[in-house]
Amino acid sequence: MKGLFRGLMLFACISVSFVSRGAEGTDVVMTDSVPKFIYSIGGGAGMNHLFNIEMRGEKLVKRGWGGAYELFMTSQANPLDTAISVYDRVFGFPTLEGGVQLLDYSHTRLHTGDTPYMSTVGYVWTAYIGFRRDIYRNRRWSFGYGLENGLCLCSDPYEKASNVDNDMIGQHLSMYFGLGVFAGYRPMPRMELSLGFEYKHVSNGATDRPNKGSNSYGLTVRGRYDLNRPDSDKGLTFEQRLARLQAFKRESFDPFFYLDVNASVGFRTLYEEWLLRRDYLPPTDDRYHEGEIGLHTTWSTALVPMFRYNQVHASGIGLEYTFAGYSGRIPYIERELGIERHYNHSKHVLSISGHHEVYYKNLSLAMSVGTYLFRQHGWVQRKYEPWLIETVGLRYYPQFFKPFYLGYNLKANLGKAYSMEIKVGMHAGHWQLKKKNR
Repeated sequence: MKGLFRGLMLFACISVSFVSRGAEGTDVVMTDSVPKFIYSIGGGAGMNHLFNIEMRGEKLVKRGWGGAYELFMTSQANPLDTAISVYDRVFGFPTLEGGVQLLDYSHTRLHTGDTPYMSTVGYVWTAYIGFRRDIYRNRRWSFGYGLENGLCLCSDPYEKASNVDNDMIGQHLSMYFGLGVFAGYRPMPRMELSLGFEYKHVSNGATDRPNKGSNSYGLTVRGRYDLNRPDSDKGLTFEQRLARLQAFKRESFDPFFYLDVNASVGFRTLYEEWLLRRDYLPPTDDRYHEGEIGLHTTWSTALVPMFRYNQVHASGIGLEYTFAGYSGRIPYIERELGIERHYNHSKHVLSISGHHEVYYKNLSLAMSVGTYLFRQHGWVQRKYEPWLIETVGLRYYPQFFKPFYLGYNLKANLGKAYSMEIKVGMHAGHWQLKKKNR
């Protein structure tokens, strides 16, 4: 989880640094007969290796090599079209992708202690959406980065009877995150080959235990074929495409303030309960090594004043209140753990965070970093749940239901998954900055 958050924050920073700060409104020109979007199909294959982790005093991964295979379709705004969305222009004509992947971890071997057999991660089938963006491109070569997110089905999650050392994946249904950098080459205008270095993360966001997450890195070779690229497009360079757009008539963007009001429900299991079953109970107890742990809910609401300073970026700082009703159970678990010290416990949590949101049409990537102003969750808070809070997730703004949005995010404490949240919210107010008279 820690590697995932560091990687996502890194790529968010890259995105910010390469996006024009003078983003403006939608380009307005005459239309022509070229297609608005270029559609492609493709596939890829690669090798990856699991990151090793230490469990119970030794390295968990004894054999870490696996394979990755994918089929996908893509859509990209056509740079020859004369009515291009401002978002496509600002991001340099990104590619949206939808596909399926098979992560083959069936040959991996996990083992600790005196377990009489080897455990495995198994197969991970994934349906995902992706966002790929060129940082540089000429007629033949391109370099860029990509982000992926989806749902996956894991064939061999933790099982105390037959897969007891799989501390990485705790249930069949999990979340997938991927990111990477790539170099592409076009041997012909309609075909592109690429080589990418990618990081892939699979976890259930603390909705079950264990949940160390499977993290892997590796190389992937991909090929794609454009189905409807016009013959007049012979592979324009990144600079040539932007130069075309700069000649179009544009409308200015006026920065404004707004209030993000949202509510969310989160789902999580208790890490201290998993520790009790894994490391403290005697083997004669029926709960010993049992992975089916109760799922608890959290209820949150937040007020976040935001400033949208260009078409694609908004930032702010806000307060969030969370009701964690499950905290009443924690003292009983602490007593079973043999903890003699009395800790304070409260169902109420108050936090403050800095927020940033990156928009692309009706979608956005929302993230935050903050800390607790008030939280009393006992022993595990002191030892395993640090003070730093991070969230990252996606939001969807329905065209017919503005200014409301739906979304989800993963919440973590210094990279350790805390909960998965489903969020609803709205943008209240639209306070525009006063322009100076010139």
